[in-house]
Amino acid sequence: MERARKNKGLYMVISVLLAIVLWTYVGNENPDESGPVRNLPVTFTGVELLESRGLMITDGLEQSVTLNVTGKRNAFRLLSSETVSITVDVSSIQQPGQYTQAYQVAYNLPGNTSSSSLVVTERYPLNVTFTVAKMATRNIPVQGSMTGSVAENYQAGEFSFSPSTIKVSGEESVVNRIDFAQVTLNQEDMDATYDGDLPYTFISFTGEALEDIDVTADAALVHTTLPIVKLKEVPLTVNLIPGGGISADDIDRYTQYTIVPKSIMVSGAAADLEPLKEISLGDIDLSKVLGTNTVSFTIPLAAELTNVSGVSEAVVQLSITGLTTATLEVDNIECINKPDGYTADPLTTSRQVQIRGTQEAVSAVTASQLRIVADLDNAVAATGTQTIPVKVYLDGRSDVGVVGDYNIVVSISRG
Repeated sequence: MERARKNKGLYMVISVLLAIVLWTYVGNENPDESGPVRNLPVTFTGVELLESRGLMITDGLEQSVTLNVTGKRNAFRLLSSETVSITVDVSSIQQPGQYTQAYQVAYNLPGNTSSSSLVVTERYPLNVTFTVAKMATRNIPVQGSMTGSVAENYQAGEFSFSPSTIKVSGEESVVNRIDFAQVTLNQEDMDATYDGDLPYTFISFTGEALEDIDVTADAALVHTTLPIVKLKEVPLTVNLIPGGGISADDIDRYTQYTIVPKSIMVSGAAADLEPLKEISLGDIDLSKVLGTNTVSFTIPLAAELTNVSGVSEAVVQLSITGLTTATLEVDNIECINKPDGYTADPLTTSRQVQIRGTQEAVSAVTASQLRIVADLDNAVAATGTQTIPVKVYLDGRSDVGVVGDYNIVVSISRG
């Protein structure tokens, strides 16, 4: 038994000695180290709450700190910007201003390495200073500028953009400096429509380019379209309808007219402009023209073309010369196409009718050769008197014509 006690005591002594040796070994293998850990970036937390109050950090976002740290070698040598986080909580800030706050240090060491031995002995700087300002968001309109040139006989249209506005957010005082976003197209001798993505520059209300302002935008490029169309000068014409003693062969002989303007400048696609040789304003019936007449026309143009001149109306001044007019009293009046179940009696018993032709031809015409016909096909089927437009016929002569518009009064009754 005495021997057993001696063995047990020896075992305890050996165990203590082994523990001392092991502790000494471990301590020598993993001694304490200390030194600086540099360039640790500061991360701000609670920014979402800050922005929900219409606030934002403007100065001090890009900061870093240096820590002097003491700890076991295996933990100390793992310290870097990847394993050490520096955070500042801004969620409680309610108003704009400059703030100085302490920061929190946390470790995220890999594997089973413990950070419990790590102690921060010094901080540089001790606190973080930053500025909070009011935040603003605006939709900034996009405008275009062309610094190049278009080819001869071509014209640039108007810019179109997608998006047409850019959503910009940032410090209120900075955002409110922006007037518009300018897209600049610089190409020479353009003869085709431009369609592509272009960068833009913010322009202030004083016309200054704002190159390096600190804002965020929802678009980096703007899809820009600038139509380039061909130009062509097109003459205006009018169609003269023979009548009133003027045949188709004699129009140039007896009529003179001017059109103001004589032509207009038109733009459009080359394929649309190629067949366009003239623009007809419309018809003028020579049987309705006496002496000198002035007629205004709206200038017609196909939808795919543009009137670059900007003149929407043309004026035609028409004169008839070299012919003689005469007025005859005509009493040969008849009504045709009377409404069923009605009778029609002309209350107008005679009308003065004007004719036109050469002196010799007009002199040879008698009133008996003229007849006035009232076509009641479109008359209202009702009793009473109605004014009916009539047509005047000149029988037996092709070198003299009737000039003007005429009507008579007709009495319509059931019968």
